Amino acid sequence: MEAYDAFLAAPEHSLNLARLQADFNREFDSPCPPVEVLARRLESMLASEQCFAVAAQNGHGLVGHALLTLRPTIYFDGPLAVLDELYVQPALRGRGIGSALVSCLLQELKRRGSLELHINVDEDDTGTRRFYERHGFANREPGSEWRMLLYYQELPPAG
Repeated sequence: MEAYDAFLAAPEHSLNLARLQADFNREFDSPCPPVEVLARRLESMLASEQCFAVAAQNGHGLVGHALLTLRPTIYFDGPLAVLDELYVQPALRGRGIGSALVSCLLQELKRRGSLELHINVDEDDTGTRRFYERHGFANREPGSEWRMLLYYQELPPAG
């Protein structure tokens, strides 16, 4: 079985991360900026303290990634984290790559002092929901019977 290495990505990985993200968006028919725009944005984001990415690679290059954004919170001193993207190339799913990415990102969040990670998942995406539940995530706060919901509103561009 081929080995996969998960690691903290750096700004110089931005172009390859952007290519993976574009593949992800194509797979799910989601709108996506051009790869060059994604790469420029990722490079800037990864150079800051408000974002990080972990990537998985094999002998042929990057095969998956996770992108997290961080923000301050009044509830604890470390940052609150949001998992914005997690993607593994379709032909390589089921080989533990996603689990390696989650393990790596959780280690990095612990290092950064984060005490909470939020993940948005579509209700009908049962496979993804099972994946996160297998890794200890829940859509209920401890001690609550109520499911957490995400509300969304697209805002018009400024100007």
